[in-house]
Amino acid sequence: MLILGVTHPISLNNAACLINENGIIAMVEEERLNRVKHAPHMVPRLAIDYCLKQAGAQLADVDHIAVGFDRPLQAALPNLREPFPYGIYRTARLLKNTWRYERALSLDSVWNKVTFVNHHMAHVASSYYLSGFEEANILSLDGSGGGESGLLGYGKGAEVTIFEKISNAGSWGQLYEEVTELLGFRRHSGEGKTMGLAAYGTPDKKGFPFIGWSSPTPRIKFAQKRKFLATIVPRQKNDPLTDYHRNLAATLQYTLEQAGLAMVKYLLERTGSRRLCLAGGTALNCSMNGALLHSPYVDEIFIQPAAHDAGTALGAAVYILVQKTGRLPTFEFDHAYWGPEYGDQEIEEAIQSAGLTTFAKQDDIITVTASLLAQGKIVGWFQGRAEVGPRALCNRSILADPSDPTMKDKINKTIKHREPWRPFAPSIAVEDLADYVQDPAPSPFMILAFQTKPDKLKEIVSAIHVDNTCRPQSVDQHTNPRMWQLLQEFKSQTGIAALLNTSFNDNDEPIVCSPYDALKTFLASDIDYVVLGDYLVWKDNARS
Repeated sequence: MLILGVTHPISLNNAACLINENGIIAMVEEERLNRVKHAPHMVPRLAIDYCLKQAGAQLADVDHIAVGFDRPLQAALPNLREPFPYGIYRTARLLKNTWRYERALSLDSVWNKVTFVNHHMAHVASSYYLSGFEEANILSLDGSGGGESGLLGYGKGAEVTIFEKISNAGSWGQLYEEVTELLGFRRHSGEGKTMGLAAYGTPDKKGFPFIGWSSPTPRIKFAQKRKFLATIVPRQKNDPLTDYHRNLAATLQYTLEQAGLAMVKYLLERTGSRRLCLAGGTALNCSMNGALLHSPYVDEIFIQPAAHDAGTALGAAVYILVQKTGRLPTFEFDHAYWGPEYGDQEIEEAIQSAGLTTFAKQDDIITVTASLLAQGKIVGWFQGRAEVGPRALCNRSILADPSDPTMKDKINKTIKHREPWRPFAPSIAVEDLADYVQDPAPSPFMILAFQTKPDKLKEIVSAIHVDNTCRPQSVDQHTNPRMWQLLQEFKSQTGIAALLNTSFNDNDEPIVCSPYDALKTFLASDIDYVVLGDYLVWKDNARS
């Protein structure tokens, strides 16, 4: 049984994936291929083509096509119950865009194979069904997803029970987007900046005045929210950041975390389960995720790396698989490397196309790269299949020595071209994680925040945040043997078992996918070296 999962292009992050009963065959976000950040409102045509090519299949060979969004009326009509004119506006927009984009999918010849899956059930399926848990509490939160912005529920075996739906008017993800915009950052793209800025401020522990805390789960009061947000003077993009802005970000983050804690407490009291599966764009908030994991209500947590709308392509496909088989999948989502891969010939062609003559294929690229990193060089690291999700997981990464206290400012300024306060993250072999963070837990997708151990602060000073938290990637030898080997060699040379890891891209471009993308970013930045497979590439003036 071959199932193609696609995001509905009404989404702001579009993707496609292909699965069968044995596992995931391919998954990639459209932005990686068309080079448009997020690929908002775009049919994932290139992603679909890649997935089919990876399987050696045609569209006609696919048994089911799963779309991670409801049909127009199903998605739009529930919004009519929301505060006027908000509900009318959203309903009209959903109807217009959904019908337009369904035509753009151009699936007429296989229309009988298409199933539309509720957006948040697709989010839920992408997490719970691939978690490896036989039962777990479920929380899905994002900006909006048709008729709702979130779900609270419980999964046991193949059965999922929904306890509560969160309306679009009461959306936690939308609140975060709105405040992000008021802080002068780009909505739907700058929420990570808000999360990072929050650590520099002091939250108002009373939270926002428009939150109702008395019900079993907290609720946003729509009218009061609109009134409160209207009192905030929007910061313009180039205005200075003041303590007011830092404190506003901190209060937003604190409020979200308190709401999340209240929700998981409610779930624990209702089900008795201490396992939690998170999904939706809000589940990319590492600080909230860390707070939930380290709370008294959660012992185990699972969040797949494409938790935002791109993940609904995967979730819709897995949802159909479970519906057709009546059981949990036999496979888990234990790594993120499902995108395109490039061989030596393609790498050499890309190097020549870039006009570079300064390169050499290495017999021992691991030792060479570790030596360069130990010398303080910044290395673009391009290996294997591209990862999915917005966080680089060491197949399309920029790596550096985390113990160099100047490295954070250097990379932010000369390579990423972004705000100096934006943090980076460490990649650490899973066996060494407990040496660096308190209360460690598996973190393969760099999506959980932990407190750094005091005696390790200097070792990873450029890969931690101002509050001494970090969001590590725990690297497993079995899922990424080459990166694991690099960490071992760097540890052997320096005594440090971690590397600074950030996505291989400039500030406003997608993470690189092809060797052509990697070399373009390399040449436009102050990256010292790039490693493409076994090829080491440098600039004319970097090495004799």
